[in-house]
Amino acid sequence: MRYSDRVTLHNVVDRAFDPSIGKTVVRVDDGVTLPCNISPISLERVKMIFGSLDKHITTVRLKQPFRERADKAVINGKKYNVLRHIPYRSESFFYLEGVSEWT
Repeated sequence: MRYSDRVTLHNVVDRAFDPSIGKTVVRVDDGVTLPCNISPISLERVKMIFGSLDKHITTVRLKQPFRERADKAVINGKKYNVLRHIPYRSESFFYLEGVSEWT
C-alpha cells in the first residue's frame, strides 16, 4: 500500500459567531501534516455504514498510530470533518466527510 498522499489534521481551538458575516467561524490550530493512503468509499458502503447517500465519505489510512485528537482535516486544499477515528496498534484509520465550510 502506498502512502504517497498528504493529510493535515487539525484540532478546533475556538468557535464564535461573527455578526458581520452572519455565520459561526471556526478557528483551528496549525495542524500536523502526515503521509497517508486516501481512498473514497462507494455509495453502497456509505449507505450501509452511515445510512445516508448524500455524504461524500473518504477513508484515510496512516502508516503509524495517531494518538492525538483530530476534529478537522485538509487534503489538497479541500476541507473535511472527521466522522470517526479508529486507532489500531500499528496504524490509524479515519472516516472523513467532505464539506465546503467547517461548522
